[in-house]
Amino acid sequence: MSYTFSRRDFMKYSAVAAVAVAGSSMFTGCGSFSNPNRPYGTYKGEDCKLTFGGKSGGILGFGGTEDHQILKTGATYDSNTQTLILPFEHYAVSQGCSCKNYSYQIDVTTTDGIKSYTDGSDFGDTTTPAKVHITDNGGAAGMKVETPYNPFITVTGIDFTGATKVEVRYFPRHNALGAQNDTYSDVYATWDISCLFGL
Repeated sequence: MSYTFSRRDFMKYSAVAAVAVAGSSMFTGCGSFSNPNRPYGTYKGEDCKLTFGGKSGGILGFGGTEDHQILKTGATYDSNTQTLILPFEHYAVSQGCSCKNYSYQIDVTTTDGIKSYTDGSDFGDTTTPAKVHITDNGGAAGMKVETPYNPFITVTGIDFTGATKVEVRYFPRHNALGAQNDTYSDVYATWDISCLFGL
């Protein structure tokens, strides 16, 4: 048995696919249209869902299961203890993704520019050295495909005084499968969390 498309069928399905791709930017939730390898959203205290556009299953991209990355309702910042808590839900559709503490980065914009912090980063100066700590409760390395993970990310050790914008960045993969030198640092999702700081 063979399957063939007539020219009319081909044109019909091509048109449907084009509309689907063009229309996808209209349904990004809190996100804005951007590079699918670098989705961006603004957190406003409610679930903020982003996607890398990866799909598993389906035919011609239709009916497949799509990845999602959600910064969930309930994110908080306590200025007294300088503790930032970020509840996430991650749902991967490909192997090799993680949601451990090393998968997250905090970007702080001030009038002096942007500084990025990961777990173990230095904060402060030589007279008052300090370390940034990012911990994960419920995080996982080697996430199972099409399984939801709900890590609570806790960030301490950053003084946000003088910040004009604060963002959290999530890197689903740092390395290709079986190739530790092949990094994926150019694929990430970013949430503007400035509202947690009254900005």
